[in-house]
Amino acid sequence: MKYEKPYHSEMKYIKNMSGMLSEERLSFLDGKRLCDVDIFIESNSTVRKVRRIIEKRVCQEYWRTRSDKGDNGDRQRMRRHVSNHFKNIYSAVPSGYRYCA
Repeated sequence: MKYEKPYHSEMKYIKNMSGMLSEERLSFLDGKRLCDVDIFIESNSTVRKVRRIIEKRVCQEYWRTRSDKGDNGDRQRMRRHVSNHFKNIYSAVPSGYRYCA
């Protein structure tokens, strides 16, 4: 049987980070978990807040684990990471988020 490399969104470290993100509580929704918010039904302001929270956490983790100097490709890699986390948590990327992996 031929080995097939898993998609980037299915890699172990991405799945672990997505699990931690999905358990985060949202204070503006009275302590609701991030994975319990339906981004396809909620208002646009809620979707933007959720996206910003995920972007912030992913960027923090990215720069914490990055050892060498950054370059212009870092922004693009972080956006791809964010879309991978959206895929893992919500099974899709919200409309209007153009950096789909």
